Amino acid sequence: MSCTIRRIAAGDIEAVFALAEEIPGAPRWSPDDYSRCISDNESGLLRRAGFIAETDGHLLGFSIGKLVAEVCELESIAVSTEARGQGIGRALFEEVIGWAQSNEAIRIELEVRASNTGAIKLYEQFGLSREGLRPTYYHSPEEDAVLMGKNLKPVENFS
Repeated sequence: MSCTIRRIAAGDIEAVFALAEEIPGAPRWSPDDYSRCISDNESGLLRRAGFIAETDGHLLGFSIGKLVAEVCELESIAVSTEARGQGIGRALFEEVIGWAQSNEAIRIELEVRASNTGAIKLYEQFGLSREGLRPTYYHSPEEDAVLMGKNLKPVENFS
């Protein structure tokens, strides 16, 4: 499926919120929370960036990254049910990684439901490794979170 990936804009917030409400694994954020991912809000030590995938004005999915100091956390990737399996999640993750690297991130981290084997496989294809487990991190249903991460740049030794 051909789609366009771009930064979230103010006019996208309602559609992003609606898509998140349809997807059980998406964060339960308010529209104001999603508004914090707009590029105009980037400043300071904590920055967020949101990206959307769309085709013909129809939202297919979104991704959100958070950068604190030099560590990027993938906060969410959500793809509509009808658009899954077409590389959209991969493209959205690539955008977050590119944004992180352009903002001098040295590392990317995330947590994912232990049962979400498709997402875990995708993250492993990008070179992320399983680094830990948070027991009963998720609710409805209760489930463990797999912690994954990858260095984006060599880590300097300060000894």
